[in-house]
Amino acid sequence: MELEDDVSFQFLREITDGFSEEQIIGKGAFGVVYKGVTKNGDDVAVKKLNLRDVHLDYKQFQNEFFNLMKLKHENIVEILGYCYEIVEKPFIMPDGSKVSVEETYTALCLEYMHNRSLQQHLSDEFHGLEWNIRFQIIKGICKGLKYMHKELEKPIYHLDLKPDNILLDKNMVPKIADFGLSRIVGEEPTRTTKNPYGTPGYQPPEYIDRCEISDKFDIFSLGVIMIRILSGLNGYPRCLDISSEEFIDQVQTNWRNRLQATCITDSLLEAYCHQVKTCAHIALNSVVQDREKRPDIVYITKKLNEIEIDDFGQTSEAYYEQATFFTMHDLVHDLAISLIGDRVLDQSKQESRE
Repeated sequence: MELEDDVSFQFLREITDGFSEEQIIGKGAFGVVYKGVTKNGDDVAVKKLNLRDVHLDYKQFQNEFFNLMKLKHENIVEILGYCYEIVEKPFIMPDGSKVSVEETYTALCLEYMHNRSLQQHLSDEFHGLEWNIRFQIIKGICKGLKYMHKELEKPIYHLDLKPDNILLDKNMVPKIADFGLSRIVGEEPTRTTKNPYGTPGYQPPEYIDRCEISDKFDIFSLGVIMIRILSGLNGYPRCLDISSEEFIDQVQTNWRNRLQATCITDSLLEAYCHQVKTCAHIALNSVVQDREKRPDIVYITKKLNEIEIDDFGQTSEAYYEQATFFTMHDLVHDLAISLIGDRVLDQSKQESRE
């Protein structure tokens, strides 16, 4: 759907039924999210921002959101419009005198996500979403993060990646949300707000200990999310109490037991189990203490692409290995035929001379 870039606060009030509590679909550090319905029947999410501690004038606010609205990716929640209005309200002083007080209204219009947040869909290996859906969610999150880290002129670090900020559309396609608010409050939000970067449990040790920030902050958060997609909310920190090999074996065994009931072929079962194992390896490598040893998002997406399953139940890895095998087989076969042919030809020439 399309909206005017700059929408009025009155319009937002109307489509959310006066910002009714019944329309609330989420809450965050910077505001409350409401479901809105336009006159055309289109659903839209309205985030009423609370930026009292952030000193932004209209031009700064507008510039930031014009930049954010340019971001177009299938795994990033689209910003449809914004509201920034200053309204003068009468106020009666204790002595009875009347003064005017300025109140600033700020809000965002976002595409509506019918399946809410990933947080509401997390469960262990035995219940909830099927593996193929979980894998596509993991892959979609990584594609969105790769866009933010590597495909923009100026990289964007999310710094608060967590299941609550991964929203799912009606087709369960994941979309990263709330990544732009740190840009609104500046490069160092702690200078302008009491809110720290990130959420406990998703913050890397270098930030907790030394307040260091890099793209590996997001990679650590991604690793925690992947572990919880693989094995539920208790997967992290459960993985910290046992060895990596033991955790991977447990997760893969649990998924194998569940997948055996639904996989129609052994090859598909093995392909899914290989995906589980690879995702577990990536996730554990992403939450290591030393940020320099964590993989970057390009490597992660490359590995995920390699284990994507096609219509025949094969991964790209399997196809490559098979293609390489046949290529080498054909090469040896052709070489043998060539050598044998030359020998036969030489022998026939010799016989003709005799």
